[in-house]
Amino acid sequence: MANTSRVNGFKPIKHFSGAPYNGQATLYYVASAADELLVGDVVKLGGSADANGIATADLCGATDVPIGIVVGILPSKFDPVGKMTSGSLVLDIPAAAQIAAAGAGYILVADATDIIMEVEADTSATPAAVDIGLNASHTNLANSLTRTSATVTSPAAINTTTKATTATLNFQILGFVQRVDNEIGASAKLLVRFNRHQYMSVGTTGI
Repeated sequence: MANTSRVNGFKPIKHFSGAPYNGQATLYYVASAADELLVGDVVKLGGSADANGIATADLCGATDVPIGIVVGILPSKFDPVGKMTSGSLVLDIPAAAQIAAAGAGYILVADATDIIMEVEADTSATPAAVDIGLNASHTNLANSLTRTSATVTSPAAINTTTKATTATLNFQILGFVQRVDNEIGASAKLLVRFNRHQYMSVGTTGI
């Protein structure tokens, strides 16, 4: 039976040791988002900090070095030092589910270097069993999904046309998600790890 395409970005599953991912995340500040930023997106360091010294982050491109996966978008009036802020709190979807393009705000990022993630393969090439061990890049747009002010689901996916032994690709393919609704083929859900990460070595050549 063919896989159903449900692209929704990267989802932390467990650590390489086998320990389950327990929701641990680090607070980062987005100063001016390069594009709409959503839960499931891959992010990179922004190279600066807010007034409190909280590191900045932004959407990670295919050739950028990632720091982790967005697991939470904090409310627009969140203040890291607990002060009251003026104005109304936006709770409506989609505004509450994203940092708007060129917008600012705080996000929670799963930035452990050893997390294993579930992600869908985009439709650029069909993944195969022999791809296990290869490295690949990600794409921030997949299938028919796009980033707009109405987007609530991350369109990030693995770009299967990039799969290779190249050491500088950001992710390594570890296998296929073992579920009854997933099989080797188009739109398969993959298990991947970081091959490159801002907080570890540059990466290793895929098998």
